[in-house]
Amino acid sequence: MGGSRVIRGPRRWVLLTAVLVLAPAGLAACASASSSTPASSGTPASSSTPATSSTPASSPTPSPSGPFSSFPAYLPAPASRMLLGTYISLSGQASTEAAIEQREAAMGHRYNLQLTYYNWDSLFPDSGEATIVAHGRTPVVTWYGPGKDADDPRTLAEVNNGSDDGWIRQQAQAFKDFGHRIYLRLMPEMNGTWYHGFSGNPAAYVAAWQRIHRLFAQEAVTNVTWVWCPNIDPDDWDQYYPGNSYVDIIGVDGFSNTKYGYQTFEQMFSSFLQHYAGRKPLMIVETATNSGNGDAAAGSGSAASFISGMHSYLKNVAGPRYGLVAVCWFDTDNTDNFDWRVDQTPASWQAWLSLARDPYFGGHGS
Repeated sequence: MGGSRVIRGPRRWVLLTAVLVLAPAGLAACASASSSTPASSGTPASSSTPATSSTPASSPTPSPSGPFSSFPAYLPAPASRMLLGTYISLSGQASTEAAIEQREAAMGHRYNLQLTYYNWDSLFPDSGEATIVAHGRTPVVTWYGPGKDADDPRTLAEVNNGSDDGWIRQQAQAFKDFGHRIYLRLMPEMNGTWYHGFSGNPAAYVAAWQRIHRLFAQEAVTNVTWVWCPNIDPDDWDQYYPGNSYVDIIGVDGFSNTKYGYQTFEQMFSSFLQHYAGRKPLMIVETATNSGNGDAAAGSGSAASFISGMHSYLKNVAGPRYGLVAVCWFDTDNTDNFDWRVDQTPASWQAWLSLARDPYFGGHGS
């Protein structure tokens, strides 16, 4: 169920985390999808009406957009409420929906958001998004750019020269026809090195983002919230920023991976959140740890302490101080060859339930 989980290419596993920032133009959600093979699609059609193109000399620097009171009405007030989202893919699960509902039964409420993933040529939507909406969640759809995989030689040139305009318009119409709110996380982690087709060239990335955005606007798509989502490392985020008029949410991805060095949730996110605080609402799109029971000798805290610290930091600092409105956990033991599950230990599961049952995250208490 859900949009096909597109396995990420080789990626430098530093401490990653996904944070989103929303502007009043958009819509909301985080979501999780199955790990099935992405749906295939035909060759992108040509377009008879090219988008106006303009390649910026440099990326616009994000600018503050006002206090938290200016956030869209469909978002919670971050001082009192935060949305909770998930991506789930577990070994032995009967289905993604069954796995999510098992988590939700223990939590005592639904997830608000669920992540799905599509390659550049994958048709939207598959049956997953309809299932997500039917169960009261909102999809956060990742749409990778061309050249995501090592064996795909394409680059953003085909977007910026208009060759893919027809395909982009076709996808825009599909999003429009879906008719429900969607967060579109377009070409994420562009500041990393693992997605060669849309990474490492800020000017080309900004031009491609702006062109896609214009084509969607020309197709009168109004149910999409645009999620711009760099990786937490390197911190050259602003080079890739398309500009306030083209972004509804600013995101960042990050994981505390003990293979490369453990960090607490606050250590990972504080600088990014401070950098973008007050500009737009913030949301953590992908985060997790694989620290298990921890290793004091190696300086690694446990998954339970990571989640407990995350709980406190989100509720007491990130929400009320920085305007963070949502967080999504990457809940899987069969993706990227790491165990990111919330229940990787009994203690981490109890820490997660404490967070999820907190009324601040939509819970009803313990």
